[in-house]
This record gives sequence, C-alpha cells and structure tokens, in this order.
Amino acid sequence: MKTQAVSCFRCLAVWCGLLLALPGCHQHYEEGAHPPPIPPEATSPHSERPAAPAGGGKAQTEGAGTIHGAIRLAPDLADRIPPNAYLFVMARERSDGGHPYAVKRLPVPAFPFHYTLGQADVMPMMGTGKAFADIREMYLVARIDQDGQAGAPQPGDLEGACAVNPVAAGSAGCDIVIDRSH
Repeated sequence: MKTQAVSCFRCLAVWCGLLLALPGCHQHYEEGAHPPPIPPEATSPHSERPAAPAGGGKAQTEGAGTIHGAIRLAPDLADRIPPNAYLFVMARERSDGGHPYAVKRLPVPAFPFHYTLGQADVMPMMGTGKAFADIREMYLVARIDQDGQAGAPQPGDLEGACAVNPVAAGSAGCDIVIDRSH
C-alpha cells in the first residue's frame, strides 16, 4: 500500500509540473523584438514618438523576404480612434482586396509605428508551403478597426495603403499613412 501511495504521489507531482509549465509555452517573446514600452505619462497613446533605431532589434533575426515600414496616422484622424480598436497590417493579393497573404493584428500602438510582415504572419489558408519570400507582388494596407474583427471595413474604421504598392517580399521603406475613414 505504501509503494502505491508513493507512486500516486509521484504521478501527481509530474502532472502538477506539466500544468504549471503549459501556460507559458505559447509565448514566443524574443528579446529585442519590439522597442521598449514608453511610459504612459511620457506621451498620449496616439502621439508621435521617436523612430526605432535603424538596424537594431528584430530585423537581424527575421527570415528572408520580410517587409519593413512605418505606419503614420493623418493628424485630422488622431481623435477618431476608439479606445479598444485594433490595428491590422495586411499584405493582399490585389489592390481592391482579395485574400490576404499575411496579417498582423495588435492593439492600436502609438504612431509612427514601425512594422514588419514576414513568414510568421502568413495566413494558414495560404497553405504551409507558401513562402512569403517568394511573393513578387502584394498590396499593403493598414486599418484601425473599431471592433477588432477581421473582414470588410465598417463605418468608422480608418484605413490607408502603402504609397509604393505593389511591393515585393523583402522590400523596405513600405510606409503607410492611415488617411481615410469608412
């Protein structure tokens, strides 16, 4: 009976250890992947902030074909951002929409926001064999979405497109100005 109790205790200890380890395993934080956070008292949530240092951070560890750029918000739209909105950065197959090759979704950051799109952002529906680096032509769009749900823009959503569309994978300087409201 004592051996069976020790065995049950060991089994319970292993399961508890696994349960404690699981919640953190989905996090893939990479040191230097993002600029350090700016204290709330230093700036308002949507105001201009200094640009990230050139050549530093995540760019050195990203895969081939990664697109880089900055997203800015037109000054006349700064007061129209809802409090719980999300920013979508999308690379689409056509200028008039179409399926996205890649999407990044995050709470609305301070602007200008320096972004990257790469293999890690490729949509599952494009298939696991789709190499972002091989896409020769895509159209970049940034949208501030009120409800944070993917899909067609709704009234009140804010949007802008890259001035140099179409772009190829690996392009840098793919800046976007969010300058229109739906």
